[in-house]
Amino acid sequence: MGKFIGRRIKVGIGRETTRGAGAPSVYQIPQVSFSFDDKIVNARSVGSLGNIADSEEVFVTTKYGEGGLEGEVRSKSFGLLLYAMLGTLSTAGPADSAYTHSFTIAQTNQHQSLAFVVEDPNTTELYKLVMLNSLEITAELDQVVMFSAEFIGKTSRNTGLTVPVVVSESKFTKKHLAVKLAADIASLSGASAISLKSLTLKISKNVEIDDVLGTAEPEDILNHQLTVEGEMTLNYEAETYKNYMKDNTYRAMEIAFTNNDVLIGAATRPSLTFQLPKVDFFDWDSSNDNDSIVTQRISFKASRDVANAQEVIHFCDLVNEATSY
Repeated sequence: MGKFIGRRIKVGIGRETTRGAGAPSVYQIPQVSFSFDDKIVNARSVGSLGNIADSEEVFVTTKYGEGGLEGEVRSKSFGLLLYAMLGTLSTAGPADSAYTHSFTIAQTNQHQSLAFVVEDPNTTELYKLVMLNSLEITAELDQVVMFSAEFIGKTSRNTGLTVPVVVSESKFTKKHLAVKLAADIASLSGASAISLKSLTLKISKNVEIDDVLGTAEPEDILNHQLTVEGEMTLNYEAETYKNYMKDNTYRAMEIAFTNNDVLIGAATRPSLTFQLPKVDFFDWDSSNDNDSIVTQRISFKASRDVANAQEVIHFCDLVNEATSY
């Protein structure tokens, strides 16, 4: 056993074909931060013993895994997180050597589960039934587009599985992002991109352990309601977004990352696109620094478009060279 820095930790991720059975890793995720590890809930015996001691014994009643993973949004491995977040996948291709992976919301409470293989200089551990609780994508000036994800899973096990080597993947930066707003989904194709300073999109599923008597491990881990929210910052050049908030105006939104520096085949580019059919705006404010250009920040929330039978995330496509997930 020896000391080591966090950069030596390898995180492998794979999709469980049988829920809770574990799986070998398909991708190594080059993590920026990783905090997933074993957690417990305990019950303490606190009966009076005829003296002032406040405890006699403790029992571990529940064992599970929980924590976060932060990294860069990469064109291939990110598909596993999208699959785990939304629950349904359809793959088309190849077309021009590229595959289009379309992710849609599964109307179930048992979305796709993952398995982690975590390798450090001292141990290699497998985590089964890992459920994605929340996924946040952040685009900032002069940074690689990043994600932050929170997971809940079963407790660790020793394993003979290994973490695969890192594969070459495309990444995205500020010049690869286009955000559009329009009256409806059909009008997004003709809309112009907004000049943004930053963007955050967060999808949450309110995952919860399904605990039962007779075992210390969860029987299952279930997703609940799905929430889609975000925030964007831009120069304060007009009161458009403040009025969206005041007037209760809905807009369709498209968030598209397209790496125009990379070719797949003759003319296809790696891309990730979200379309939200019905977005409302709230929590508007402005910066009023005396010596800086005034900016505005506006939060938004996506809803299901009942009138047009469109889900809260109407469209989520990932285009890359991966044949399947």
